[in-house]
Amino acid sequence: MRQVSILLFFTLYAWGQRYVTDTLIISFYSDAPLEKIAAENRTGCTSWVDFATDSVYVRVKVRNFSFPNKLMEEHFNESYLETDRYPYAFFRGKLVAPFPYTQEGTYAVSARGIMEIHGVQREEIVSGLYEVRKDQQLVLTGRFFVRPADYKIKVPRMLWEKIATEVEVSFRGIYRRQ
Repeated sequence: MRQVSILLFFTLYAWGQRYVTDTLIISFYSDAPLEKIAAENRTGCTSWVDFATDSVYVRVKVRNFSFPNKLMEEHFNESYLETDRYPYAFFRGKLVAPFPYTQEGTYAVSARGIMEIHGVQREEIVSGLYEVRKDQQLVLTGRFFVRPADYKIKVPRMLWEKIATEVEVSFRGIYRRQ
C-alpha cells in the first residue's frame, strides 16, 4: 500500500509540473529587398512544457498562417511549404537550464532540440523569456530566425528578391498548469 501511495504522489507531482497552452501565437516576417511578407497563426499551434523532464513540445499547423494577401497565402501553402504534403511543423526539445517556474518574475530560457519544417529535421536552439505571473500562468515570448534553404524550401530564382534568405519567427503563448 505504501508503494502505491508513493507512486501516486510522484505521478501527481510530475503531472503538476506540466504546463500547456492553447493560446500560442506564431508569426513570421520576411524583409526582402522588393517585398515585406508577414503572416500570423493564431489557431493552429499547440505546445506544452514538462518541468519534471525539462521537455518542450510545439506543433504548428502550417496551413493556418494567414496573410494580408490571399495570393501570397496560396503560394506559401502550395509552392513553398507544400502544406498538403507537410501539414505540420514541430519542435521537440529540452530546456537548456531549469528556471524557477513557480516564483514570480521574468526569466531567460532556451531549449535545444529538433525543429522539423517542410519534412526536414535540424537541431536548433530557441530562446525566449518566461514571465511567471501571480496566478501561476507562464507567458512565453521570443523570436528566432529560420533560413528557408536549411529546410529545403525552394525559392524560384526570379523571386529571390521578394523572399528573405532569413525569416524572423516570433511567438507568444500563455501556459497554464495542466
